[in-house]
Amino acid sequence: MIKVSEFIERREKLYSKLKDSSVLVLYSGVAKKRSADEDFEFIVNRNFYYLTNIKQENSILLVTKLDGIIKEYLFINEYSELKEKWTGRRITPNEARTLSGISNILFSPTFDAQLEMILNNTNPLDRIDYIYMDLEKENKVGPETSTNDVASTLSLNYPNKELIDVYTEIIRLRMVKSSGEIEEFKEAISKTNIGLKKLMKALQPGKYEYQLSSLFYYTIQDYDYSELSFPTICASGVNATCYMTPLCKLQENDLILFDLGCQNNLYCADISRTYPISGKFSPLQKTIYSIVLGANKLVIKSIKPGITIAELQQITIDYMAKECVKAGLINSEEEIGNYYFHNISHHIGLDTHDPSLRELPLVPGNIISDEPGLYFKELGIGVRIEDDVLVTEDGSYNLSGQIIKEVADIESALSHKNG
Repeated sequence: MIKVSEFIERREKLYSKLKDSSVLVLYSGVAKKRSADEDFEFIVNRNFYYLTNIKQENSILLVTKLDGIIKEYLFINEYSELKEKWTGRRITPNEARTLSGISNILFSPTFDAQLEMILNNTNPLDRIDYIYMDLEKENKVGPETSTNDVASTLSLNYPNKELIDVYTEIIRLRMVKSSGEIEEFKEAISKTNIGLKKLMKALQPGKYEYQLSSLFYYTIQDYDYSELSFPTICASGVNATCYMTPLCKLQENDLILFDLGCQNNLYCADISRTYPISGKFSPLQKTIYSIVLGANKLVIKSIKPGITIAELQQITIDYMAKECVKAGLINSEEEIGNYYFHNISHHIGLDTHDPSLRELPLVPGNIISDEPGLYFKELGIGVRIEDDVLVTEDGSYNLSGQIIKEVADIESALSHKNG
């Protein structure tokens, strides 16, 4: 569990980037309408959570910076015994203080009046010239209102104040993971490995893809009530060459591709593994698998501070193109784009595809995926191997290195699955 002091430090780093005579407004968001009087499950805005440690909807962080002095206010839903019978328990002001490290806790219905008072203050010493907001698209703060709608209204009502999008500054912070965040990742990956081992034991012809997808979910739920990082991809045979709904029956001579992950305190593991349903790779399957595995290992060796994801992508393309020509799978290296058509990597964090400034060179503390793949639809073979890799001071460390991926290890595990 990440300490409250870290959330305080994150906010201090962000505040140092704000101009003086400014106000910062960040929203946790609200649940989106599903139908009639039913909403989708609420998912907190990850930027808000990253700074506050608060997951509750309809919460707002309000910060003023005047003459270098910071004042923080956290607005939360007020307690209502009647509403809690239907909505579930809400955090109390004292709990909000403990979780966030913010002393001034107010109730959300008073937010508009508080913000208006701050923005209308004409005292030269307290005058606000800049309004910072997180203007990520689809950040809902009401059933039909987004942060961009709020920003438009503020710009209209206060034309003498400059509105600034703070999204990029928050993302810069999120891209570099702390030691506490790395520990969260390790636990998420460890739980994901438990689920994968369960899948390997259950793997056999005649089962359906959705049965294995469900098994992974219930295994991690059983373990410690963990949630999925994203909907599990469970694709066998030709289904592994594109994202398919997991409804097909497993055939003995096919491969099955799993792309899945478990959360730990909202931090998302993202792992892909490909297994032979029969328990043993055919010569052709082994050839394709070995090329993907070679690319996966090469990328891990290539990851270091200063390299970009674009450069890692080119390393992957060059390697797999040469190996596929050598193996007789394609006639020329230019054909590789027909069989490898996605990117090698993305940042991982509180979101599976963590927001990032992809063009920036990697730095220590970044955690990225390493996921080469080859997809031969005409052969009914799709292979992807994905690890979660930490960028270190002098190279990289594979956080998911304990999850087996060598041909011999996989075949051995599958041969002993009933033991």
